[in-house]
Amino acid sequence: SAIFPVKTVLNIPVTGVYGTTEDGDECYLPILDQHFYYYKQEQLHNLMQYFARDYFNNMPPEALHRYLMLGQPWLEEITIRVKPYKQHRAENKEVSSKILQQVADRFPRKTKVTSIAPEVAWERRELVNSLQKKLDQEAVSVVLIGDQGIGKTTILLDVAREIYRSNSKRYLWRTTPQRIIAGARYLGEWQENCEELMQELQATNHILWINDFVHMTMVGGDGAEDSIAAFMLPNLRQGQFQIVAELTKAEWDQLRQRLPDFAAHFHVVSIPKLSHKQLFKITELFADYVEKQLDISIEKTAINLVYRLLERYIRYEAFPGKLIKFLTLCVNEAYTNNEQLIDNEKVLTKFIETTGLPKFLLRDDILLDKAALHDYFAQKIIGQQPAIERVAELVMIFKAGLNDPNKPIASLLFAGPTGVGKTACARALADYFFGQGQNLNPLIRLDMSEFQHPVQVERLLGNNTKPGKLIREVRERAFSVVLLDEIEKAHPIFFDILLNVMDEGILVDANGRVTDFRNVILIMTSNLGARQNKPITFTNNRDNNDIINVVKNFFRPEFYNRIDQVITFNALDAATMENIINKELAALNEREGFKERNLSLNFTAKLVKHLIKVGFDPEYGARPLQRIIERLVVAKLADFILQDIEIHSVDLKVDWDGENLVICNKFMEVD
Repeated sequence: SAIFPVKTVLNIPVTGVYGTTEDGDECYLPILDQHFYYYKQEQLHNLMQYFARDYFNNMPPEALHRYLMLGQPWLEEITIRVKPYKQHRAENKEVSSKILQQVADRFPRKTKVTSIAPEVAWERRELVNSLQKKLDQEAVSVVLIGDQGIGKTTILLDVAREIYRSNSKRYLWRTTPQRIIAGARYLGEWQENCEELMQELQATNHILWINDFVHMTMVGGDGAEDSIAAFMLPNLRQGQFQIVAELTKAEWDQLRQRLPDFAAHFHVVSIPKLSHKQLFKITELFADYVEKQLDISIEKTAINLVYRLLERYIRYEAFPGKLIKFLTLCVNEAYTNNEQLIDNEKVLTKFIETTGLPKFLLRDDILLDKAALHDYFAQKIIGQQPAIERVAELVMIFKAGLNDPNKPIASLLFAGPTGVGKTACARALADYFFGQGQNLNPLIRLDMSEFQHPVQVERLLGNNTKPGKLIREVRERAFSVVLLDEIEKAHPIFFDILLNVMDEGILVDANGRVTDFRNVILIMTSNLGARQNKPITFTNNRDNNDIINVVKNFFRPEFYNRIDQVITFNALDAATMENIINKELAALNEREGFKERNLSLNFTAKLVKHLIKVGFDPEYGARPLQRIIERLVVAKLADFILQDIEIHSVDLKVDWDGENLVICNKFMEVD
């Protein structure tokens, strides 16, 4: 800018608004966005000139012209109606709880509890009394910190009953941040509802119990400063109402980072772990309760077995929650089946249904049949004897209980050309380990070529509002094989995330929630080093070492060192392809259309040789073969059986005459 000398005086109108505020006499210049305080009315005009000159000083003519073109400001008066509420707490007088009834549930309940497990905090009486004192007498807000399953909810239910007994007009009202603002459609509506909620809490002296407390700083606005927590903070600071909540330590750390001032107004109570003596006392009390209420007995040996199984395999939850939850499942099933005893066999059966783990892996008194183990994988994985040996070793280590309990069961990298059995091996491991009882597929498969950019990683892991695909799948199937196909194509940021998974077996999301990978077999596949000018055949150690060297050079040392085993897969030769073709053709007999018609398929050696000739591609492995079988065999069989809708209970001979597929049938005698 520059100073422009002129002969005339330029008059610039400035509008100000002034009045008395809580901080004193104040003036505001709206168009200039300037404000100042004054002490005497006669000083106001001079002060306005001073601040205006300071603002316009050295302003070029163009800017002054733009200012002069602005319209004249105006002043409007807005009337706000506030519902009258008494500022003192009514302890012995009924006060309306309209908003509380809409957005929260009252505890203790009026209705009778119908769950099998009683809502009693056994072995926590001293802690319950201490919490009651803090909430009822000291009138502070409290957050309970403890692992999932340690009993935080049950403790608060017991506290609610004790507070009600000591003061029959006082309740705990349980809700969530999402429920508080549910139904708000226009700007400012959730704030109005929240304000009324706080006024009701102050008037009734009730306590707000918030589940999913970590979302208090994320619901309501774009950031923590616009959230429900920030909106409630002034009232909470003045002690106008109380909040009680329950969190894990990781969730509490996340909330404190987002809005420290909000977290500072809570008294933190850490829930200690129970001793072994206390745990078994709780199970005895639970067993006595079930026997009296439902006439179902739980053997002590069964309780001991449940404890051992949960201690080893269900590490992502704490006692006593996971113990009571599992025993409740057993009692529910016994009650449904009109059974009066829960023994070791019923416990094992239920655990197998829950985890998918086979019985021989859970019972120490059943020896591992090594021959059957190798035969199982040899039938599933054709022509990959070294890989079969490695996965068999993995099973033996797990059976012996020698795997590291604080990591995934195994972190493996399958390296080799495409179409040689890497995915088939992962599927076989999933079926063998976790396929005995689960209704869901124990194989979680993710194509890492879909996550090549940093923004795509959010789809995999999630954000503040919802978990990503990997997190969601593992939480749903804690016992599973996680297959990360073509891992080398993922963005490097994902390798950094996997470091903690491979090292500690856990992954903490943006909300501080822990996802447990310690019952997962993590398998990554890669084609690194497998593409050269000619197909690779893994027939000697030098070729295997070449693949491993390429893998080492691609991944950072800290990532490579966390991989338990790099398992190389051989390129397929013609002999192996023949075995694969016979396996694929035999599997056609299990397809629904053939089984419904009771048709048996028999394939000739000529057909097998022809399929090898047209379907064998050393570079692409067995995948082209599957397409050839669908096109040359399955399509022709479909055409054949649809020509005769009455065809049933027939042996079909499928041959190749040198030019075409030939299907012959011979009707079988049917009784």
